[in-house]
Amino acid sequence: MSSDNEGERSPEGERGRQQDTKKRHGRGFWNMDNTKVWVQMFVEQRMSAVAIAKAVGADPDTVSTYLKKHGIALYPGLHRVEREPPKVSVEAPQQPAGTDGPLRFLDERIWGADVSAHGMEQLSKYIEFLRLPLSMGTNEVAEKLDIDKTMVKAWTEGTKLPYLVKLADVALHTTLKPGWKLLPLRLESGGNTQGPWIQVPTQIQSYDDIRAVISQLTPLDSAYQRARAFGLEKVDELREDLFSYLLGIMGGDASKAGGKQKRFTSSNIDLHLTLKQPTNERMGEFVCICANSLGIVMDRKRDKQPTGSTRFSRHPSAAYRWTSQRSPLIAWMFNVGLGLEWDECTTLHQLRMDWIFSTPPSFRTRFVQGLADSDGTVKPSEVVITSVPNADFLTRLLQSLGMTTAHTITEAGKPLRTMVNRRQSAKLPIFSEFVKSYRYNKLMEHI
Repeated sequence: MSSDNEGERSPEGERGRQQDTKKRHGRGFWNMDNTKVWVQMFVEQRMSAVAIAKAVGADPDTVSTYLKKHGIALYPGLHRVEREPPKVSVEAPQQPAGTDGPLRFLDERIWGADVSAHGMEQLSKYIEFLRLPLSMGTNEVAEKLDIDKTMVKAWTEGTKLPYLVKLADVALHTTLKPGWKLLPLRLESGGNTQGPWIQVPTQIQSYDDIRAVISQLTPLDSAYQRARAFGLEKVDELREDLFSYLLGIMGGDASKAGGKQKRFTSSNIDLHLTLKQPTNERMGEFVCICANSLGIVMDRKRDKQPTGSTRFSRHPSAAYRWTSQRSPLIAWMFNVGLGLEWDECTTLHQLRMDWIFSTPPSFRTRFVQGLADSDGTVKPSEVVITSVPNADFLTRLLQSLGMTTAHTITEAGKPLRTMVNRRQSAKLPIFSEFVKSYRYNKLMEHI
């Protein structure tokens, strides 16, 4: 008995057993009945035809032949090689997939993000992708999720991800101050690419909030190049004031296009100034300095020819034109800075920005200058700024700067304009001394 057992465990005995198996499993041995188990091995145990052949002592071609006879679809590229694990944080897309969905999660952490139906669909597929076993091949995954197989590779390598996954990943790995959210300065590829990321308050409480936002922004080289033409050598020291002037321009004539978009809330500034006043070209370039100092691209475009009713005016004129890139930061300045909702505009709705009264005088002055350079008029003894429906707000702001003669002109019970003594206006000055617009020059003529 012992000798027989020892013989079975010997190398010679093992080789003899393998030879017997190969002979037993030769041509004619396999049939439809004894190969049914191969289907289970292939489907449930995720074994390849080669692995099955090795396990049962059959030829791989034989295994493939009988799998096909049993109705298994075999095609080139179907391999049982494990996929690489995804190269992104797996908890990022899992976190927002709660009962309230990703909208609440992102809204608590990212300013201006929106969830589209397509975005939700892509997020759901990505979450399912993470849960699939790595033993599933690329083609199988693509077929199950109804996506292109190139997308499987992109999701695995993290080179192209659903935008909601990117947002969740950023949000989960950034520590936020209470009452602040993340905001991307720029958007590309329809909002699928975002960044650089900064933090912004959902409500401005003090001047320190403004300084904290600006400190995260990097001026463009064009800001310094343009500034030299204005004799400004210390752009970095003026960034808060430049921010304020741009905010004033947005509260005045500049068009703010955009708002809530499919994936992100973003806007751009579109500035038109008549060619009738040559100094308007200088003003437009100064607005570009303000935008460029915040890291926002803004450049001059082709002059706009008279359109609409302006074509039929007594002296129609083309207009200088400057346009900025679309940015969530501009949308934030409109919504949080000026305090306006997306369906509101500065010509019909009041600004909600009492926070500005706690800022330094220079900051308030630059904001007034932005409004005045947009909507101001110089008369023989006073300066008038048409700021419907914000005349009372502007009057209070000027009075906070020591403009004791500032008062509101009311017609038919409605505040329409703010008026201030011309000599007192020049002391501020109420128009930008950097721009030196035709209004500024006219103000200073007889002072």
